Amino acid sequence: MRVNFCVFLVALLVASCVPVQVEIDVDSATDFSGLKVFSWLNATTEPGSDVRVNNPELDVLVRAAVEKDLQAKGFVKGENGDFLVNWLGAIESKVRVESVQHFYSGYGYQTLSKPMAGKIAEGDSVTSYEEGTIVVDILDPQKHKILWRGTGTRRLLKDMDEDQVAGYVNLSVRDILKGFPPGKK
Repeated sequence: MRVNFCVFLVALLVASCVPVQVEIDVDSATDFSGLKVFSWLNATTEPGSDVRVNNPELDVLVRAAVEKDLQAKGFVKGENGDFLVNWLGAIESKVRVESVQHFYSGYGYQTLSKPMAGKIAEGDSVTSYEEGTIVVDILDPQKHKILWRGTGTRRLLKDMDEDQVAGYVNLSVRDILKGFPPGKK
């Protein structure tokens, strides 16, 4: 049990080192002060097109993280909510290219005590990685119009285990929902 906790703690620390880029869109005409009860949208579509996103375990993790955060803010989960909640997700492959040209080291000495400037590197460095995105929508229960949308994107680690995924989800949802309801910090 202690080993599992240590693994989870390390995963959480590693996950927290990768910042979440959050974007918020708000319907400025909506008064959020009267909202008290939330329900989940009965979505007929999957949360994303990637099988890693359309995963029942991930759905449970995201829903639990959203519910925990909303309940910590005083909202109550109920049958006929004042607002509906939905989430979407995506995983996208990215490539980062960095060019280094004409980078020289300082003067140094070689075997015959001959001063010499050395060229360090030249060329391109290519890094492939994946970014995960979680979108949390707050909707009007009658019109299903989006009232608030929070989008969080962060770089994913390779070969993440279940604890790392849970850490990423919890931290991402927490950062996304920092902006809900609007006007509260």
